[in-house]
Amino acid sequence: MSKPVRIAHSIIWWTDWITIVLLGIIFDSIVWRGNRKMYRRAENFWAWTLMKLGGIKLEITGSENLPKNETVVYMANHQSDIDWPIVCRARAGQYLDLAKKELFDVPVFGAYMRIQKYIPIERDSIRKSFKTYKNIVALIESDNSIVIYPEGTRSYNRELQKFKPFSFAFLQDARVRVVPVAIDGSIDIQKKGSPLISPGKVKVIILPPISFDDIYNLETKEFCSAASDRVRRSLLDVLEKSEVLRQAEKIVAP
Repeated sequence: MSKPVRIAHSIIWWTDWITIVLLGIIFDSIVWRGNRKMYRRAENFWAWTLMKLGGIKLEITGSENLPKNETVVYMANHQSDIDWPIVCRARAGQYLDLAKKELFDVPVFGAYMRIQKYIPIERDSIRKSFKTYKNIVALIESDNSIVIYPEGTRSYNRELQKFKPFSFAFLQDARVRVVPVAIDGSIDIQKKGSPLISPGKVKVIILPPISFDDIYNLETKEFCSAASDRVRRSLLDVLEKSEVLRQAEKIVAP
């Protein structure tokens, strides 16, 4: 795809992103205010349009690992801005997203996130981070599943970055299982720092839930380290296998 075509393609894609988010703000705040079931339906439709207009083919495997009637924490690796709609298409049921506080200040997008009751993470304030921690625990105890990207930010490459301890500390109080979600290929659709969107295939692998029953009694620092290691190893195993397959496909390609 030539650059002029990519630019036109990307303009259409971002126009769809902004337009449907704007409609979401109107409908979520006026038409079906407080109706979380409709929020999710609308968000899923929005994500579907982005995949179609972007020429993004999702290959989702492991859907049988999505727990039914159970509050969980979904943890996904973070390669691109489009990971949010990608995970939206892969998961089921009700959920709330955690996102860095800065995103809530972005025009249109920030307003939508506030209406949806997404959870801002205060990364530069210990006091505010503690408040967020308590809010997350309270939400989980009220049967709200949570989505979090433990790397804390997008990657410039396919390497899995270091996980933030905050992503695991609240689990010691919330005591729920984690469902790892491996995203492979979204960085080829949109690279960090670039608004351009390219068609392509993204693999989404939903892994079996991970329990921490045997380590809840550890000190917080040790618990975060052990819990992080379990989730990280689970994601790395899948991502490394995907990379091997990708390289093999390049070798055999004509």
